[in-house]
Amino acid sequence: MFSKNEKICIRQLESLLILDLYSRGVLFLPRLAVEAANQDGWICLIGATILAAFYGFIITRLVRRFPNDTFVEFSAKILSKPVGMVLSLLFFVKLIIFAAFELRIFGEVVKQILLPQTPIEVIIASMLLIASYLVRKGFEARARLGEILFFIVFIPLISVLIFVLPDADFGNLQPFLTTSFTHFLKSSYDLSLTYIAIELLLLVGPFINDYRKLEKASVISIFFVGILNVISAIIVLAVFGVVQTKRQLLPFMVLMGIVEIPGAFIERQEILMIIFWILSDFSFINASLYFSSLIIKRVSKIEDQGFLVLPLVPIVYLISLFPDNIVQTTDWILVLRSFRILFMFFIPLVLLLVARLRKLGETVEK
Repeated sequence: MFSKNEKICIRQLESLLILDLYSRGVLFLPRLAVEAANQDGWICLIGATILAAFYGFIITRLVRRFPNDTFVEFSAKILSKPVGMVLSLLFFVKLIIFAAFELRIFGEVVKQILLPQTPIEVIIASMLLIASYLVRKGFEARARLGEILFFIVFIPLISVLIFVLPDADFGNLQPFLTTSFTHFLKSSYDLSLTYIAIELLLLVGPFINDYRKLEKASVISIFFVGILNVISAIIVLAVFGVVQTKRQLLPFMVLMGIVEIPGAFIERQEILMIIFWILSDFSFINASLYFSSLIIKRVSKIEDQGFLVLPLVPIVYLISLFPDNIVQTTDWILVLRSFRILFMFFIPLVLLLVARLRKLGETVEK
């Protein structure tokens, strides 16, 4: 079947990566940026994007040396099979936990804004089952859906942002550069962790039809999302100011509520933002399920990946229900913040250095 074709082009990879990166921070990122550096928060987002591009560069340099392997295989080749096995299982656990927390945030937001009378367990289960169904269709099916969702999400979103500009007071961004350089670096680092979807590149090598363009794809995707995040943070700050932005749990959602679209027939414009976010969040949850099942498939050397997905569904579901509310969920995510950087930077960097020293893998030039 066509859906069993697991090779995708670079354009499809860019669409998937942009959707996965965007879903992680759009609702909370303006508030996190302002909390980190007040009116300089948007400048810290620029630093965060540059750091994220550096993480992507390290990961893609590593993946290009082993174009036919995923993280499971090349970590075993570089650091021995036992160490590679431990790292792969650690990666699996990380994907499952963060997918569960993202799913809980999704459920809380949808319940508060769209379905207040619906039990959150039903909302979470519905998203999880739909995402797991697409996982069973293979990587190429994800890529084709990603191309469609890209235009559905970003073209209307950018158009809506334009209508917010009349309400913006860019004097709220002043004074500039009041943050110390040390605090700027720390804030940029903290915000760069919202680009956690970069680590999924560690598992895509065998599915790309032209891995020589992998670095370019990662840079384009990261900077596209970074520019959109910076613009969103600037507009939120210009409309609400520092104090009001900090008080809003979901400032971007509130921003959408004050938009006045000429000739619009939709009473509540923030619903549009929820729809766009649900679509991009679906992509991230689906990606986490797909790659966690892929890790189990590669570790156990099982041919069929489809039947591995269903056992993961109740695990992710139960973990997502551990936190009491959305505030506790975000607190737990902050506690596990140091765990994010492992597969975004430190482990890929160690693997790349060891591979170079041992002269393992192949370069694109060769």
